[in-house]
Amino acid sequence: MGKSSDLQTAMLHYCGRHRLLKSGSRVLAAVSGGIDSMVMLHLLHAAGIQTVVAHCNFGLRGDESNLDEAFVKSEAGKLGVQYRTERFHTSAYALQNGLSIQMAARELRYRWFHELSVREDYDVIAIAHNRDDRIETLLINLARGTGIHGLSGIRQQNGKIVRPVLFASRKEIEAYADTHGIGFREDSSNTTDKYARNYIRHHVIPGLEQYFPGIRQTLDRDIEHFSAVALFYNEAIEHYRNKIVAAKDDLVYINLRELAQSPSPPALLYEILKPYGFSNTVAAEILEERSRPSGRRFFSDTHRAVYDRQALMLQKLDGQQPYKYMIDENASYLDAPVRLEIDKFERSAGYMPDTGRDTACLDGSKLQYPLLLRKWEHGDMFRPLGMKNMKKLSDFFIDMKLSLIAKEQCWVLVSGAQIAWIAGLRIDDRFKITGETTHVVQITMKRQ
Repeated sequence: MGKSSDLQTAMLHYCGRHRLLKSGSRVLAAVSGGIDSMVMLHLLHAAGIQTVVAHCNFGLRGDESNLDEAFVKSEAGKLGVQYRTERFHTSAYALQNGLSIQMAARELRYRWFHELSVREDYDVIAIAHNRDDRIETLLINLARGTGIHGLSGIRQQNGKIVRPVLFASRKEIEAYADTHGIGFREDSSNTTDKYARNYIRHHVIPGLEQYFPGIRQTLDRDIEHFSAVALFYNEAIEHYRNKIVAAKDDLVYINLRELAQSPSPPALLYEILKPYGFSNTVAAEILEERSRPSGRRFFSDTHRAVYDRQALMLQKLDGQQPYKYMIDENASYLDAPVRLEIDKFERSAGYMPDTGRDTACLDGSKLQYPLLLRKWEHGDMFRPLGMKNMKKLSDFFIDMKLSLIAKEQCWVLVSGAQIAWIAGLRIDDRFKITGETTHVVQITMKRQ
């Protein structure tokens, strides 16, 4: 795109081409106070679009969060734009729901945006993601593992959510803010490499640009191509879904013979199972098991999958869903779902770790808080104590000769993205006490 003064025209053209804003639309604009959302607000206001500001105060940065709120309210007043705000107890919500702080903030803000849009009758909710955000999301998805939809990056529209400045680069937004004297607040967390997105923004993309100077433009074109391909992919999935999936008496049946005749059974099964909460790993494992009628069952948070002759049967869980419990760094016990007692101490010279199954003696320096206690999931892997290679929990359970009931009752303690302990069975070798350990975390499971 050209000069920063052309940004408003470009936004209107972009929104028109993708039908993001209709004439007379009432827009709820999510404004954090950062440069992206402040520029989006000014663009919408300058274009004469009826806009109301919505600001979330997550209370995560003390005075800085409150100053953000005061700044956004002041700027909205200067523009003569109505202002809405909400304060959240984000840390408590994350703890109660077993979520990371980032995921908790995401859930809270989008829930509030949608509630507000219904209550006050807004047509769309404008979010200020830009083109660089979209590229960063693509790289994050690739690193974590993704399907065709993850290659499409951030969408221009998702229901009521629209992204009017997704076409603009971060540099173009910065140039517009500078030219028009638009004030903004800088979130201090944006400067740290603690988060994957920041590391990609500060190091990965600049590093790639040394070898591929036009990589941002190239990846942006790739995203558009992947988005177009996804449309054909979705159409093919729906074609096969209609052929092989049937519902009867609150059950869903997937015809495995028809599935096997498709061009890619693993991809098709994953897409069919995804709405029911099953991961790609579990879908692959289900296919591996279909020739071995072992009676195994597979679970997501909401459904179970079992074999029924030549069909895979899905049934909604009718009881309590699998729990997830967060364990704070200062916690000394957990009462439910299993009773855990947690002791922390400095390792003495003659210390010998307790090797009993019901006790996990872990290197405290290797743990990332909050810890997560959850039910095991198909596809989970860990490195059993004393081993050098990773092992699937499902294979470990076979080696341990656990019954189906015993497996269903199994809990795992997770640190970051790694399993540190299969409660009551085995710790992960990566978290064991070594000669270099100075701080010990000892967790004991008290059986009822």
